[in-house]
Amino acid sequence: MEQQLRMQMEGITSSLTGKRRLAMASTWLWRGDDRDLAFVLPAEPQEKHSADSGTVATGAKAQTGDAVIVSSLRTAIAVDAFDGMWVVNAGAPQAASMNAEQRYRIWKRAGLSCKEDAGTDARVYRVTVVNLEPYAIHRLAGGRSLSLAAEGWPDAPPLRRVARVAVRALYALGLEIGEAEVALSDEGRAAIVAAWPLAADTLQGAELARLFAARYAAAIAGMQGRRLLIGADPEFALLTPAGKLVPASRFFGEGARGAAGADAMYIGRRLLYPVAELRPEPAETPAALAANVRRLLARAAARIGDPELRWVAGAMPLPGLALGGHIHISGAPLTGRLLRLLDCCAAYPLALVEDPAGRGRRPRYGALGDFRPQPHGGFEYRTLPSWLVSPAAAKAAFALALLCAREALRMPRMPAQEERFAEAYYTGDRRELAGCLDAVAEAVSATDSYAPLARYIEPLFESARQGKTWDESKDIRTKWRIPFPTD
Repeated sequence: MEQQLRMQMEGITSSLTGKRRLAMASTWLWRGDDRDLAFVLPAEPQEKHSADSGTVATGAKAQTGDAVIVSSLRTAIAVDAFDGMWVVNAGAPQAASMNAEQRYRIWKRAGLSCKEDAGTDARVYRVTVVNLEPYAIHRLAGGRSLSLAAEGWPDAPPLRRVARVAVRALYALGLEIGEAEVALSDEGRAAIVAAWPLAADTLQGAELARLFAARYAAAIAGMQGRRLLIGADPEFALLTPAGKLVPASRFFGEGARGAAGADAMYIGRRLLYPVAELRPEPAETPAALAANVRRLLARAAARIGDPELRWVAGAMPLPGLALGGHIHISGAPLTGRLLRLLDCCAAYPLALVEDPAGRGRRPRYGALGDFRPQPHGGFEYRTLPSWLVSPAAAKAAFALALLCAREALRMPRMPAQEERFAEAYYTGDRRELAGCLDAVAEAVSATDSYAPLARYIEPLFESARQGKTWDESKDIRTKWRIPFPTD
């Protein structure tokens, strides 16, 4: 084993000489001392090992693009401890020391249902999560554990809801690797019961660390040579002169057919299609994606001929009607670091310029780190409101998402990771949230990707600095230059 580890280390250190190649991303353990990292040997398929067999103390240095797993559950890691590296489970020490009341407060703030005592009226599941993906799901009953699913998102909708709640609960605690217990009611509602990190000095923790190392290295290697594309599926609503909602299905039919259609939403217990949704072709630049969006708006205008209707977007242009501006990213690996960059560099600035009424969208919608894997191999970032309010807002959202995806493994430091900014985001405290803007702008502008994207990003930052907000009552066609129909 020692010879194998030595050969592994020699291969890694030699590959890291000269210019950094992210294809060789490595994983390390942090046990409470910044000067002493332990290299994690990626797991081999079907390999049996002990809790100590996967790591080795080494003098080699972790480098840009590597992952560092916080293994210590007693010592907190500094926010800027490792420049340009993904600190995995950064919230582990804090999560391990929290009492139930503190955890429930964080989960409820993020829009999760909580169940303090699973009792006997619900099925309880234990979900093991590795890199924000379910690794194993067990049903707990009568003191026994029954394995139901392994490695990946389950197909069954109830289990998929259970897995999503587990991942969201861990993410809210600053964790990407850990376990959660989730209760599922007879009505199909999933609620978080408990969640915790796993220390790598246990057998299970060591296995998950090695599994993470293998998956992370494979994900980075698999992205080499792939084009980075951004897409979207923004929503807008149609209102009468009296401010009443007109179902988009009247013009587009029901369901997600085609590039423009009506999106489904449960109102009470009824499945309705009240909002319109655009599905533009993905693109490599903010300008190209915005052009694709405008083409679909023009196409939608040809189908919506009523001259009296007003097209509105934003976060909540009508009380109780939450709209989203989801961003699709492909060609970049999904990591907790990328999600948290999207939160602080895109969601926070947009929250500063959204209409004050948009606060009502959170936390049921717009939760930090909300994502959904996509069949194309990428993922959908679901936190943002509908930036269709203007081309400028749309291009800013596209540019920031693109920059985060490009720079997630290179950006030296993660800005605005303090708990007070997450609290301000959920409560709508603009004064407190604005305190993160300078740090976000500094981190973003220091990247290699910033120069060609600055003309899209700077107007958003400047509006946020001046306290300007968008007006969700305005018809979006004016700024998108979509002709109004005539009688």
